[in-house]
Amino acid sequence: MQLIQFTSAALTAIEHYKATLQIPADHYLRVGIRQKNETNKRLLIAFDAKTDKDKLEEVQGEQIIYHPGEIFFFAGMQIDYVEEEGRKGFTFVEKK
Repeated sequence: MQLIQFTSAALTAIEHYKATLQIPADHYLRVGIRQKNETNKRLLIAFDAKTDKDKLEEVQGEQIIYHPGEIFFFAGMQIDYVEEEGRKGFTFVEKK
């Protein structure tokens, strides 16, 4: 199973944010969970520094970090970037 997959819109947005937010060179794209319980699984995507507990992998040319214990919450998902009705942001979509 593939770790995750990015849409072209997500990859474009990531590159845009890297350039405009002046992300430090020692920061990577973190994929993980913000809250974990059975009824509400809040996933996150952010730029962050790597810790000793993180795993680093390249996915579609992007260096991502994640905590190995969280992989089961997002493995196989697709990350998209949407702009609609005045709102924009990243979304996680379960691939079927």
